[in-house]
Amino acid sequence: MNTEHQALADVPLWLLILLSMAGLSGEMLRASGSDLGLRQILQRVALRFLASGLLGMATLLLAMALWSNLYLAAGLGIVIAVIGADVAGGLYTQFLARKAGVSDPIDRA
Repeated sequence: MNTEHQALADVPLWLLILLSMAGLSGEMLRASGSDLGLRQILQRVALRFLASGLLGMATLLLAMALWSNLYLAAGLGIVIAVIGADVAGGLYTQFLARKAGVSDPIDRA
């Protein structure tokens, strides 16, 4: 069994679920306080869910390859997953604001 398969075999299923859901609760809490439609809430939740899962798993696998410590890799993966979900949510909010014409574009001179 090569190293990549061994690293995946060592990661418990609950850790994969936890990493992919790291940004989900924050977005649902944020969306519940505003008057967004169901479609917008689902889009924002899916964006955060996918961003946190992708960035968290990438960090987890990279940390496992570098340090071979599951607890260190899991902690780092969760932190990066939450940060990635927040960044993705912020970028999406800025995109929607520009699309609606609410914010001025940044001058890049």
